[in-house]
Amino acid sequence: MTSADIAQRFGPGTDRRFFLIMSLVVALVVVSGFGPSYASSLAPPGLPLWVHLHGAVMSAWIVLFAVQSWLVGRRSLSLHRRLGWLSIGLVVVMAPLGVLTNAMAIHRGATPPFFTPAMMMAADGLDLCLFVGLYGAAILLRRNGAWHKRLMLCATILLTWPALGRLPPLRELGLSMIIPAATGLLILLALIGPAHDLATRRRVHPAYLWGVGLIIAAQPLHGLIAASPLIQDLARRLLG
Repeated sequence: MTSADIAQRFGPGTDRRFFLIMSLVVALVVVSGFGPSYASSLAPPGLPLWVHLHGAVMSAWIVLFAVQSWLVGRRSLSLHRRLGWLSIGLVVVMAPLGVLTNAMAIHRGATPPFFTPAMMMAADGLDLCLFVGLYGAAILLRRNGAWHKRLMLCATILLTWPALGRLPPLRELGLSMIIPAATGLLILLALIGPAHDLATRRRVHPAYLWGVGLIIAAQPLHGLIAASPLIQDLARRLLG
């Protein structure tokens, strides 16, 4: 297939459809992962207020990401830009709330069974830092649409890791296999973007080399950071 053939087969609307579909896939993953466990936790005594707040803020991000993708598809770029400023405020709330939720979950003994407290602290902490970094880069490069949308997609995919670990089918694998399986699914989800680039333009945009590259590089770092004396000590203090 020649470059002209590719251009004819995959027009400008292909990217817009792709990013909208990916935003819906991410939303489906999050709902499928967190929905059943959240619903089952509503019975008395229920969950602390800060857990509901964390869930509401994270849900707002997923909804906003899907709405922004839809607005680009409709070419409503002016509204897309205005909502982009709203996203900055949302991330400013998300970051400290995420740290607080992680710490309080460990303190009250609510660590998921496939996590140790130190692993939960290391994985969530590192992924939150990477999310903020990718999001910040996407905002700085907002005038470059190709970079902006790919970095934003990578940042949002990174948030699905906890939801992937809670998907009902993964429970059948046993606790020891949940983290490897969730990690594999996260990487597969992240690789869809580069695969789409290869299919539509025969090359991978450098934004994915950074975004997907950081997602993959972070996975072995979770365990290394969790084993560090600092994180081990912090986890013990929170459990204390």
